[in-house]
Amino acid sequence: MANEATESMAAGRATGHVTGRQAGHIAVGALDGFVAGVGETRQDQVSRLSREIRALETAGRPGGVRVSSGSVGMDRCLPGGGYAKGSMLELVHGGMSHRRGLFCGMGLMGLGVRIAKEWISDGSYMVILDRDRQFYAPGVAAMGVPLERLIVLQPSSESDAIWGMDQALRNSAVGAVVAWVHRLEDRVARRLQLATEHGGGVGVLLRDFHSSRTSPSWSDVQWRVRGSGNVADHASRGTVDWQKRWYDMELTRAIGGRVGSRLRLGIDASGDWIEESRESGASHEQKSSLHLAAQLAQPARSRREMAG
Repeated sequence: MANEATESMAAGRATGHVTGRQAGHIAVGALDGFVAGVGETRQDQVSRLSREIRALETAGRPGGVRVSSGSVGMDRCLPGGGYAKGSMLELVHGGMSHRRGLFCGMGLMGLGVRIAKEWISDGSYMVILDRDRQFYAPGVAAMGVPLERLIVLQPSSESDAIWGMDQALRNSAVGAVVAWVHRLEDRVARRLQLATEHGGGVGVLLRDFHSSRTSPSWSDVQWRVRGSGNVADHASRGTVDWQKRWYDMELTRAIGGRVGSRLRLGIDASGDWIEESRESGASHEQKSSLHLAAQLAQPARSRREMAG
């Protein structure tokens, strides 16, 4: 009966009204929830209600289908080992390079495209919204994205961009949409979430830190991304290895995921992931321990010579 109540509530949400039969199911479902709550601890009640709310929010999605990011380290942090079909994710930049074009434009878009690439392996299309006119086709092609499966939209206004995202996300032939989003009203965010659920693909939203805090979205997963020091620190000296782009990532939102996990991932010139996981600092500690052990294994004389 609780399942019928959930279905009735989802149907009411989709149509905008609730029939008498649906109201009956909802009332019985509420009673079932009350009975189930008897004897539960506060933590159990919160967990149960969280699951029920989550079931309502995701009622329109393809059931339980997830797509791998292509990165072992990233998948390990995500619920179910991948991104759910019909979901949205955010890549939020913060504290990276002061030169927007250096990382925020090219680098964050590159990360979004790399994640979205896994969603078009079945012949679907990738749609990129490029309102700032920063799209660079040779770079995307070098990452292994077939240009014949790519659609680039360059809207002239925010309203046109939202409309284009909505239409692309609703289309079942589109596997992924990658777009910069600046301002996002709650009503618009909900509209995009429902469009993504309808289409069954993934929406990759690229956002700045301030925007993500002042106008939050309905995304399931949120990564905070910082450009690695090899770009930010060495760009002015002309020593950047442009064949590799590194990203320091922290998972800041993911229901059922390993929130707080940290990764350092790279993308090489051919678009392949470079895995250098330091999730929760484990990899960093392991390297430090190995380095210390190597030092202790050296004779005392050698260590004195190395110290000068």
